Amino acid sequence: MVSNEATTGTEPVDGRDAVSRKAEKATWRMTRGERARYQLGYAGYSIGFNIVAYFMTMFLMFQSVNLAVVGSLIFIVKAIDAVDDLLFGYFIDRVNPARLRFLRKIAGSGKYLPWYRVTFSLLPLSTVIFFAMPGGVSVGVKIAWFAVAYLLYDLAATLSQVPMQAMVVTLTDKVTERDSILKFRGLWAVAVAVLSGLVWQSLVSEFVGWSVAGVAIGSAVVVLIMLVPLARKVTEYNVELKSASPETTPAYTVREMFKAVRLNKPMLIILASDMVSGATLTMVTTNVFAAFYLFDNSLILQVPVLFAFVPALILQFFADRIAHAIGKRNAIVGFGLLGSICGITLFFVGHGNLYLVIFLMAIQGVPVSVNLVLRSFLVPDTVEYARYKTGQDCTAIFFAMDSFSTKLVGGVAPAVAMFILGLGGWVTVKADSFADLAAHGVAQPAGALTALWITVSLIPAVGALVCSVVLMFYRLRDEDAALMARCNSGDITREECEAQLSRAY
Repeated sequence: MVSNEATTGTEPVDGRDAVSRKAEKATWRMTRGERARYQLGYAGYSIGFNIVAYFMTMFLMFQSVNLAVVGSLIFIVKAIDAVDDLLFGYFIDRVNPARLRFLRKIAGSGKYLPWYRVTFSLLPLSTVIFFAMPGGVSVGVKIAWFAVAYLLYDLAATLSQVPMQAMVVTLTDKVTERDSILKFRGLWAVAVAVLSGLVWQSLVSEFVGWSVAGVAIGSAVVVLIMLVPLARKVTEYNVELKSASPETTPAYTVREMFKAVRLNKPMLIILASDMVSGATLTMVTTNVFAAFYLFDNSLILQVPVLFAFVPALILQFFADRIAHAIGKRNAIVGFGLLGSICGITLFFVGHGNLYLVIFLMAIQGVPVSVNLVLRSFLVPDTVEYARYKTGQDCTAIFFAMDSFSTKLVGGVAPAVAMFILGLGGWVTVKADSFADLAAHGVAQPAGALTALWITVSLIPAVGALVCSVVLMFYRLRDEDAALMARCNSGDITREECEAQLSRAY
């Protein structure tokens, strides 16, 4: 297996140590204001995506719907989503809304920013539609509402995420600047996820008692406000693929798209690991119910999150240096294995000792959080690899595929959790919040409580273990990806790039 202990691009790949960090930053393309607008927009997107991921299972369980039926519908929607993600990715690469007369004024200039400007409001709008489900209608109507609203949400999430993610490549042609953007994007994403989760859970807890739908819809309005600044006063500086020759590069057809996907084996490995991870993150949707039913306090499992927050934030800040020291892949695999060991230990310890549970969950939370930043470094590398190999600017396709695997966290994982709870004999309830649930006093059978614990501890741990094993097959060296990025941007010629690559690709 080829070693992955290489630079992340935070230092010149040809070993010119005389170039300082300060001098390197002086060559960056974006202004501080542009980077701030992107980070604010991504933070808003993260919150918007997390609203449904966080509240969906809770909301549906409070609506007294059949969990097995909902779980089946989620799989159907995801099957549709797998197809439309590729189609939208291809369409976004092929069509620029700035060239369409009726969208020209809204779209502005660029490659992916025009798509963002046209579609960014769809995510919060679809979220409002999802949680506007009427409470007084029949269960059949609720299930139908869920199916349609969830499909609309998935479409909106794709149209929001693909431009948001893909523009990381087009905002700048400087690898060090891109890695810095990714690092701080990851920091903000984790910070807003933790803070918004604490606020949301506090508001719907038995101690405050706000309705789930009210909190979700109010949060969607906040998200819309956060997304607006990125639509203005930001420029993409790396729109064209400069290393490809128009005379020798084939037209970007559907056939060429599938060829690019087939050739990008590093990306396929990442997607496989993401799918395993996403499908097994069942604790995202069951943590709150586990806290309520296993520990008699819906807020108690937020304590390990708070304990892990500061050490995780510190390690995330140095994520680029960690990746530079031991390689991106090696760092991700190492942190993944650590998280898996903690989770498996947590399962066998059981939920009888609250203090030990909090300790193990806090330890587990650190590597999980750090990997959120580290993993973000890999996808742009594989995009540069595909651009270099094919001569095609197929960025959106791979971010569309990444979008699909990411949405597994908000779709398949809740479906898996619902199936397991259903097998455990979960008793459905009708409530608006945990205060309402506490007032009803609905108890759960022993089998349902065991199922809750499995979804919180064992399934995510096994998923992290399998994810780490899959990533061991990722063999794109970091310094080679940085060289390919320089070639794609026209900084070096293809001949110069091939002469410096560690091996033939």
